[in-house]
Amino acid sequence: MAFLFLGLAGILGIVSLVCFILIIVKMFQNDDSTLGIICIVTIFCGIGGLIAFVMGWINAGKYNASQLMLIWTGAIVGSVVLNIIGSALGGGELAP
Repeated sequence: MAFLFLGLAGILGIVSLVCFILIIVKMFQNDDSTLGIICIVTIFCGIGGLIAFVMGWINAGKYNASQLMLIWTGAIVGSVVLNIIGSALGGGELAP
């Protein structure tokens, strides 16, 4: 049963990745190329996603991305909740 929750969390992780890419595209479309490049480069440091998420919310009106940001927020929250449930059901361990 834990694998079901963890699998759903993984799917939400993919949704989150797609939302990240779409926000980066919107940055380039709205002449925020420097911000887009910073997010792409710093994703390898682990902070690029956070920068894109925060700047996406700040500029949601400018990017016309309010619905996209709501989906991204829901994907993150859902993924965290499903990971917690999956870990609790699995006892913190993966089955052999």
